[in-house]
Amino acid sequence: MKKILFGAALLSSLFTQAQTTPCVAGMAGIYPCDHVDLLAHVTLADMNANPNSDNTNDIWGWVSPVTGKEYALVGVSNGLACVDISNPEFPVYIGTVQPHGGNSLWRDVETYNNYAFIVSEASGHGLQVFDLLQLDTATPGSTFTETAYYGGFGHCHTLNIDPVSHLLVAMGTDTFNGGLHLVDITNPLQPVLAGGYADAGYTHDGYIVTYTGPDPTHQGDVIVVACNGNSGWGLVTVNVTDPTDCILLDNLGYAQLGYTHQGWFTKDNRYFLVDDELDEQNAGVPTRTHMFDLNDLDNLVYMGFYQSTNSSIDHNLYTKDHFVYESNYRSGVRILDAIRVNEGILNPVAFFDLLPLNDLPQFSGTWSNYPYLPSGVNIATSMYDGFFILRPHLIELSQYNLDYCNVNTDTLQMKVSVELDFPLEVSISGLPAGYVLNAPTISSTGNYNIILDNLMNVSGGSYACTLHLTNAAGNSYDQALSITLAQPLTVAPSLVPVPNVILGNGADYLFNWNMSPGATYFVFELSTDANFGSIIYSSTIPTNWISLPSDFNFQEGVTYYWHVTAFNDCYTSPTSSAGSFSWQIVGLEEQVKPSFKLYPNPANHEVYIQNFQDNDGRITVFDLHGRVVLVERLTASGNARLDVSQLANGLYEIRIGTQHQKLMVN
Repeated sequence: MKKILFGAALLSSLFTQAQTTPCVAGMAGIYPCDHVDLLAHVTLADMNANPNSDNTNDIWGWVSPVTGKEYALVGVSNGLACVDISNPEFPVYIGTVQPHGGNSLWRDVETYNNYAFIVSEASGHGLQVFDLLQLDTATPGSTFTETAYYGGFGHCHTLNIDPVSHLLVAMGTDTFNGGLHLVDITNPLQPVLAGGYADAGYTHDGYIVTYTGPDPTHQGDVIVVACNGNSGWGLVTVNVTDPTDCILLDNLGYAQLGYTHQGWFTKDNRYFLVDDELDEQNAGVPTRTHMFDLNDLDNLVYMGFYQSTNSSIDHNLYTKDHFVYESNYRSGVRILDAIRVNEGILNPVAFFDLLPLNDLPQFSGTWSNYPYLPSGVNIATSMYDGFFILRPHLIELSQYNLDYCNVNTDTLQMKVSVELDFPLEVSISGLPAGYVLNAPTISSTGNYNIILDNLMNVSGGSYACTLHLTNAAGNSYDQALSITLAQPLTVAPSLVPVPNVILGNGADYLFNWNMSPGATYFVFELSTDANFGSIIYSSTIPTNWISLPSDFNFQEGVTYYWHVTAFNDCYTSPTSSAGSFSWQIVGLEEQVKPSFKLYPNPANHEVYIQNFQDNDGRITVFDLHGRVVLVERLTASGNARLDVSQLANGLYEIRIGTQHQKLMVN
């Protein structure tokens, strides 16, 4: 181990300055590669960790719903390091969430509803919950503490989250014989024990999902596919729909089972790919990826394995579209094409070797990677070298957001960089009928032009579309893109009336209007003149609401007028009728400032209330007509979660006792 640490420390000192290095002729600087560029390298020291004693482990990603920034959440032995990678070539270290207890080689993290959930093998660590929205406004180099805590277990090896059932499964804890420990995180700030399963013994890692795969018997059930180490159980399927009465469905081992370590479903939720952490060392075999057919969750079928030419240990893998992103310790991030997994075939297409010393089957190098960020970058840890920001080049479009104004024909360029399952036919779904697609058959790597014609025959609007590259077997590589076709704006925005008198009580001033069909942005104007001859405030915004700051320079006794005009890239709507109001100063003794935290705001699915001091208990949500649309209750700690997914877009008021705040549902 000392030899490994020495080599890694030496590499770290050499690689600190390696930034934005393209993969050319099989190398990105001193890193072997194939179709993967190096954008940046963040060392342990860069994350306020000790390069001589600390290490990285798991890694996850998060996108702020407020700013759109992308963040890397990096497990380090001294906590969870948070790094802003919204500019991936120039990452910024924001700070570290301090561990609950001592340092540890092992840490695992995943996210749910803008919270990070963190576990560790450190004694008594439990489950930390961290509010990620803090990252947008934090000063770089901050020290963070947990936002909430669950102590239903002490140490824990791994976790996985199902966002549909709101269940978190903790594995390898000191409870349930090391098996499944299920936690209800419906309210992330108050995790609650839901149940567990101990009969299959120790579970090292697993995947929990509200099942939508091909097995008709278990549609809608909550299923855990568990990797049970070297116990002989191999891969295990458990129905945890009722966490208090978990049901074993099946388990299956395989020849030369070393340590069934971790796995992930393929795109169709039928096949499950598994990395075995010890078969390379125990059996002296090259790196293997094991394949299981889970067409019947009660009758697992082992399909065999893909065997690479490397000797390194495989550790964690994830799938995105038909591609498998493997973190294989000393041979780096390896990308495989799984479109023919039904035939037992995985095809290597790209890689980046984070530790080019050698590919020996030893426990150093890349622990994990995360391929799901919208920007398309891959972030991967290297245990004694921090983490790397990588850019794979597989299938790329010249643009992913198409915006057309009186355009009838456009050409979308596509580059295929890696060997896929050719030939491939091109199609687009999600765009209404009327257009004509002209595209060649994709028969090899290279650049292709995809022509969209007759676009002016398509109804205007914004469409979430998918570009499909379909092979002979009917399976497709998919690229998501948005297509917006401008439409005439014939209807003026309709204003939601504000009170005739707005009180100067320290709250923001919120103005809301109904969306105009086809609008992409609005211009809000404020005047003291009913004819708007003198505009005292104007703002262009993409939403159907605007908030003016409480210190806006309103004058008491003056009547104000406001109106709104809708726009898109081609057209302008008629201007709305004018709304009006006056403004009245409220003395400090009359001001009532909300004492509770409400976020996110605007919201589209869920809203969280924190830190309400006067535990009145009742939460009431009113619409702009004063009608009650939702009633909920606070917990004893003054926290609550509101499900607002069923509310129409618009402005609402939340009242708790004498306190109130505005909420925008958008």
